[in-house]
Amino acid sequence: MSIRKTAPGRKFLISVIIIVIAVVIIAGKLFLGAAYVPVILMYHSVGEERGTPDGYGDKLRVSPRAFAKQMKFLHDHDYKVIPLAEFIRRIKSHRPIPHKTIAITFDDGLRNNFFYAYPALKRYKFPATIFVITDLIGAGKFLTWDDIRTMQKDGVVAASHTASHAWLPDLSEAAMRKELAGSKKLLERMTGRKVETLSYPLGAFNREVEKVAKETGYIGAVTTNPGRGYSNDDPYALKRTRISMSANNLFVFWIKTSGYHTFVQERRDED
Repeated sequence: MSIRKTAPGRKFLISVIIIVIAVVIIAGKLFLGAAYVPVILMYHSVGEERGTPDGYGDKLRVSPRAFAKQMKFLHDHDYKVIPLAEFIRRIKSHRPIPHKTIAITFDDGLRNNFFYAYPALKRYKFPATIFVITDLIGAGKFLTWDDIRTMQKDGVVAASHTASHAWLPDLSEAAMRKELAGSKKLLERMTGRKVETLSYPLGAFNREVEKVAKETGYIGAVTTNPGRGYSNDDPYALKRTRISMSANNLFVFWIKTSGYHTFVQERRDED
């Protein structure tokens, strides 16, 4: 019985193929690692249906039904939801944030967050941060102090969206400090807990705003998506993924929570 031997040329070809496959796999992993941006979800209004004259367009609104489905999706697919402050501490201490680890945030402090978002968050024991405009607490469609104190018992905490929702880059340093320090101090006094995070109104900031945020005691701040000019790990310019009516489709929501949406969005915005 004869034993077939692999020809030297064939051996070489197989070796080359194996090396090429290994290089492609390594390059792919390196690319995905570089493209990945830890996910901070950004919500605004939860409750008003499409077409209602509430001032929040479809880009800033999700329905209660959609929000509940999204939270169930995170739970059923084993996402780890952590408090934003913990998210920031990991970044500042250069600890990795594993894939499928996210933070949930809301801007403006609308009262429908209490009625429609809070029950779903509580059901799945998900922490979240609601950035409130302190001058508007208790006014009209905004959260009350009782709402805020009730939610914080379940890890849904209020943080600063400034006092008046001012465009921070246009303010004097004194006025900027009043917006940032004043809202922080009031929240801490009224809730009995330390306020560590800030959301820049309309995502507007510059290096001076970052400096004042640090000096007034915030450990980090979130924006919207300032673009490729800012690193993905600047704790005072954290990029967020906006969730809107388009994410009613859970496939779209999955893409937005994948960690790669920001990479694609930034390059698309440059085209």
